[in-house]
Formats: sequence, C-alpha cells, structure tokens
Amino acid sequence: MTQETVKGGNATIRIADVARHAKVGAGTVSRVLNGSQNVAAETRDRVLATIRELGYVPNLVARSLAANRTGVIAAIIPVIGYSQHSEVIQGMTEVLHEHGATVMIGSSGYSQDMEEKIVAAFLARRPDAFYVTGTWHSQRTRELLGASGIPVIEGSNLTDDPIDTVVGYSNFAAARELTLLLALRGYRRIGHVTVKRDLNDRIGDRLVGYRAACNEQQSAQPELVIECENSFTGGADAIAWALESSNAIDALFFATDVMAVGGLLECQRRGIEVPNRLAIAGFDDLPIASSVIPTLTTVQVDRVGMGRKIAEVLLQRINGEPPPSSRIDVGFQIRERESTSMPATR
Repeated sequence: MTQETVKGGNATIRIADVARHAKVGAGTVSRVLNGSQNVAAETRDRVLATIRELGYVPNLVARSLAANRTGVIAAIIPVIGYSQHSEVIQGMTEVLHEHGATVMIGSSGYSQDMEEKIVAAFLARRPDAFYVTGTWHSQRTRELLGASGIPVIEGSNLTDDPIDTVVGYSNFAAARELTLLLALRGYRRIGHVTVKRDLNDRIGDRLVGYRAACNEQQSAQPELVIECENSFTGGADAIAWALESSNAIDALFFATDVMAVGGLLECQRRGIEVPNRLAIAGFDDLPIASSVIPTLTTVQVDRVGMGRKIAEVLLQRINGEPPPSSRIDVGFQIRERESTSMPATR
C-alpha cells in the first residue's frame, strides 16, 4: 500500500498527496482548507471527500506560523463548575466557533499565583487573544499580559485601569442599588453576608457597594457584616449568627445566591418566615433563585450575552480594529421577588 492511499495509518499525508488524488493543484487544496469562496462547489466537494478518504490532518502549527495566527483564544476562569463562569465561556464559544476559533480554558481556583502560572503557560502556546476573569491580578500577571502584544480582555467586573479592555458590569453599583432597594422597602437593619475565603474583586466590590448604601441612608444604618463560607452550609451559618446577634437584623443581603439559598433553607428548618421575620436577597440569579420558595430577590446579569460581547470585541481586535471603548459596561438588573416582599402588617 502506498503512502498516498494510507488512511488512519502512521504515514504522513501531505497537501500534495490530497491535490494529486483530487486532481487539483495544491493551492486549491489550501483555499478549501482556509474556507475561501473562490473555489467551485464541485471542486470543493471533491477535495473534502479526498481529505476524508486519506485521513489528512492539517498541520495547524505550520499554518499558524505562516499566518501568525493560531486560531486559539486563551481564557482563565476561577472555577469550571460554577455556572456564572461557564455561561461566559458558553457565550464566547458560540461566537468564536462561528469564526473558526477555539477556546483554551484554565482554572485558577481564585489564586493569583495559579493564575500567573497559567498565563505564562498559555502565552507560550501563542494564543491570538486572552480573556481573564476579574480585575485583581498579580503585578507579574499584568506585566505578562501587557507585554504579550495580543488583545486582552478582563471580564465580570469593571475597572478604570484595565490591562487592555474590560467588558463587565459594576458589582459595586449592583450591590449599592440592591441595598438601597431593601431600605426603600422599609427594612432598617440590613446585614451583608460576604465570604471569608476566595475573596475576589467581584465579592469585594459588593461589600463596598453595600457600605456605600449604608452611608447614604438618612438613618445612617450601621454596617452589619457577616463572613462565612461560600456554600449552602455557610449561608445557614450566617442565619444562625444573625439570630443570635443583638442587632435585630430584619434583612440579609448575601453576596452570592449559593449562600442566600443556604440561608433560606435554614430559615425553613427553623420555622422562620421569609420575608415576614427576615428578608433575604442574593446575587447572581442562578437558576435555583426563581425555583425556591419563596423565590429569591437577586441581581441578574446576562452572562452568556457578556461572553458573546467579549468574543466580538476579541475578534475585532484580532482583525486590527480598535475597541469601541476600553471599558464596556453590559449592565445588570435587580430581580425583586418574594423573599424581600415587605408584608403589609410590617
């Protein structure tokens, strides 16, 4: 069996082999592989059929060196299993796959040191662009990405000092607006439940937004901050602390829906009526937020849409187009639901 007819074997099939079997020139095969429209439909079909028959696999490394493109976008998210981050990646891939690009994903585990290592490892693989979650990074990470010469987008928050471009929403403004809404609904002692581990810029800005809202109220509500694990159990622990406190807390704004749902379930176990005795609000609008009873007031962000916008801006930058702005705000919405509905008798 000659090399030209080997399929699935160890022999190397080259473009010249495909061209000879399809009875076309090597340039035609290259145009088909590059998606050029300047090839007759019948010729394209014959070339593609020959590629399948011979089992030809393009040498992407060689092609990327020639075009100075790899077709790969690097992305770093804190945790792969959280829907908040997977939805962003989903939106990115929906757009990037349509343009022949793929996403290489790394998980930092909320560690700046790990993020720095992944950035260095990914840059060695010559991605066309980079996406990183959040705006808090080590100085070395900022230096590596800033000197990379490729488009870099930070996401899921906003900053006035991006490495390159930031696409996100203001966690500060969202937390401030939700806290003020609770005060407007008549709640007077509003506590904020934040995390004591895996602190990041999004969680940090929510705490700052809560504090800003407390300072803005005429009654000068005191800050009542509870730290717990970002889990259902952590949310339950926050309820226990709030009930034992002498502050007579009448509403809890949790920094994540996960903690808020944990708190809501703990209230049900203890027979505490929500919101009659204690109002509960979260942040993220996870699918469970609209399914629990009572339904959960929370902050909603179109993260799939944000991922699409990130991909669109990356593609524009890769093609040499300037970004519309270095700071792109995708906005947020407060979803007011049953868990904070002020009872008529209050």
